Amino acid sequence: MKHLLLACLVFSTSCSPPEESLVAEVGPQQISARLLRLYVEELPDGLRTQKTGDEARQYYLQALIDRRLLLLEARSRGLDTTTTFQNSVQDAVNARVRSIYKSQEIASKVKISNDTVRRYFEKEGYGRERLLNAIKVGSRAAIDTVLQELRAGRPFEEVAQARSLDERSAERGGELGFIGRDQLESLHIPPVVFKTLPQDQLSEPLPAGSAWHVLRFSEDRSASYEKYQARIASLLYQKRLAQVEAEHLEQLRDSFKVRLNLSALRELVNAYQAKQPTLIEGNSTALYTYNDGEITLGQVQEFLRQRNISFGLADSAQAVVTLNRYFLEAHLIQEAARKDGFYQTPEMQKFVERTANAKLLEIVRKSVIADLIDLSEEDVRHYYDTHLETFRHSEAVWIEEVLLPTQADALQVKAQIEAGASFDRFVDKSLRADAQKYNGRYHFHMLGKARYPVLVPAVFQAQQGQLEGPLQVEGGYSVFRVLEREESNIEPFETAQRRARALVRLERETQALNAFLVQLRKKYADQVKIYPDRLKEAVPDSLLLTQN
Repeated sequence: MKHLLLACLVFSTSCSPPEESLVAEVGPQQISARLLRLYVEELPDGLRTQKTGDEARQYYLQALIDRRLLLLEARSRGLDTTTTFQNSVQDAVNARVRSIYKSQEIASKVKISNDTVRRYFEKEGYGRERLLNAIKVGSRAAIDTVLQELRAGRPFEEVAQARSLDERSAERGGELGFIGRDQLESLHIPPVVFKTLPQDQLSEPLPAGSAWHVLRFSEDRSASYEKYQARIASLLYQKRLAQVEAEHLEQLRDSFKVRLNLSALRELVNAYQAKQPTLIEGNSTALYTYNDGEITLGQVQEFLRQRNISFGLADSAQAVVTLNRYFLEAHLIQEAARKDGFYQTPEMQKFVERTANAKLLEIVRKSVIADLIDLSEEDVRHYYDTHLETFRHSEAVWIEEVLLPTQADALQVKAQIEAGASFDRFVDKSLRADAQKYNGRYHFHMLGKARYPVLVPAVFQAQQGQLEGPLQVEGGYSVFRVLEREESNIEPFETAQRRARALVRLERETQALNAFLVQLRKKYADQVKIYPDRLKEAVPDSLLLTQN
C-alpha cells in the first residue's frame, strides 16, 4: 500500500509518447521504461524491497500496475462522475491556481529594501536587548500584593521566589534572560514598556493572558543588525504583502464591477438568524453580480456549507466581512486567473490529472476498508502484547546547551556558567535556529547520532549535572550539561493504547487492500501486458545495487 500511495503522488497516468520504450500496458494506460526508472530512483530507502535482480524489477513494476488497476476499477464504478469527487478535484485545482496567481501577480510586486529594514530596526528598538526579571501571579489582587511588598522594600528576588507562578524563573529570583524586541508579544510585554521603562524600575501591573505580572529590566546590551535583519525583513514583507493584496483585490472588484444585492444579503442573514441556512439552498437569487455573470445565494450557501463557515452570518455588517474574506476574494482571484489563462497551462493540466488520480485512489481505498469492523479492546491488547518491542522507548537524554561560533566564545560562556550564570542567559547567542523556541533544552536518542555524529555520543557519555565543553561539533562549539536521563522502557498499554489501535487498524487495512488487489489482478488480467525483456534496461543492476 505504501508503494501505491507514493506512486499516486509522483506519477500521472497519461500515455507515454509513442517513441518511448514501454515496459507494460494496463488497458489504455502505458508504463514507460523512463517512468519505471524514475519511480525506482525516487523511492525512499524505507520503501525499497530487499529483493534483487528481476524479482525487484517485477516488484516495482507491479506497484505501478496496481495503481492503474485501482484507477480502472474506480472508473468502472463511476466514482469519477460523482459530484463529491468532481467538487473535491475542482477545489484543489482552484486552491492551486489561487496560489500561483498570488505568487505571480501579487507577491512578486512586494519588495523590501535593506534601507527600509535598517530604519525599522532603529525606530522600533531592535538594537537593544534587555535582561528581563518578572513576577507572575494569577490575579490582579495578587499582583497588587506583590507591588505592595516590593514598594515596602522587600527584595525583588525574594518576592519572585515566594510568589511567582513561573517556577523556573522563580528559582533564579525572577530572571528570565535577555529578550529582544521580537519576543514581546509572546511574553505579554507592551512595546512601549520595553522601549521606555528605565533600567531597574518596576513596571505597572501588566496582564499576561489570564495571569498578571510585574517586571523590571536589570541590564541592557546592544544587539546587532545582522541578528534581526532577516526577521524584520520577513515581518515587513508580510505587512506589505497584505496591503498589496488588499489593493489588488479592490482593483479586481472595480474591474469586474462587482455589486452586492442587499435584499439577497438580508435573505441570507435572516436564514442564519433563524438557524435555518437550508432555506437558501438552491436559491437562484443573485447575491453578487459582475461583468461576466452572477453568483447566486444557492452557490454561496453550498460553498459555506462545504467549508462549515457560519461565523458572523447572522449580522449584516459581519456577514459582508465573512463573505468577502472566505468567498468573494477567492472567487475574484479565480475569475482573474481564468481570464488570464492560468487554468489552461500545461503544468495545471498535469496537476489536474495528478489530483484526480490521487483522489480516485483514496476513494477506492476507503471503499475497500469501509467494511472493516471497529476493533475490539481485545484486538488492540493482543497486538500490543505480541509487539512489545514496537512500543519500546530507547534510552534518551535531556540536555541544556549553547552552541557558539568559536572556541574562545564557548570558553567565555562556560566560565560565566561555572560562576553561577544560567544557560538561559545565553540561549539567544546559540547558533541553533530553534534555541530560543526550546530555551536551549534538547532531547536526544542515540538514533540522533546520524544527524549529530559528534554531539550525541558525547551527550550519552557525559555525567549528569556536569558542565561539558567546549566540544567542537557540527556547526560550532558546544557547551552543555545533562539534565536528565531516561532509561529504555516499554510504554505501558494505558498510554500506548491509541498508537496500538492505529497500528493494528493499519495492518488490517493493508491486508484488505492487498486482498482487493489480488481480485483486481484476476479481473483485469486480459488488459495487462508486460514486456519483461525490457525491464533490465529500464532498471539496470547498478540502480538496484546502489539503492538497496
